[in-house]
Amino acid sequence: MAKPARAELEPIVYRDTWAGFTVSASSTGSALDSNLSSVRMFFRDGDGVTGLELTSANSKITITDANAYAFTVLAVNPLTLDIGNWYWSIETTNALGIIKTYIVGTLEVLSDATF
Repeated sequence: MAKPARAELEPIVYRDTWAGFTVSASSTGSALDSNLSSVRMFFRDGDGVTGLELTSANSKITITDANAYAFTVLAVNPLTLDIGNWYWSIETTNALGIIKTYIVGTLEVLSDATF
């Protein structure tokens, strides 16, 4: 099994708007083995406790091309994760029910005083 890709998100000040981002798992735009069915993004603290969950089911992630695994994680306004370091991951489920974590990384939430 391949390791998930790593991506570090830019630090953000507590309660600012987090802009979100767009992902396409197929760099050529070609179809993968099975269409993308759902996407979830978790933000967890150092103890593994989930502070925020964004999903395609709750309309916080929009699947733009199920064949190319393209989706947009929508902005969060305001981002209310506590100040500190958060570990995030993006998990996809395809039409066959196969779940895969594609991308992981960290996000630092800053206090107003450190900005």
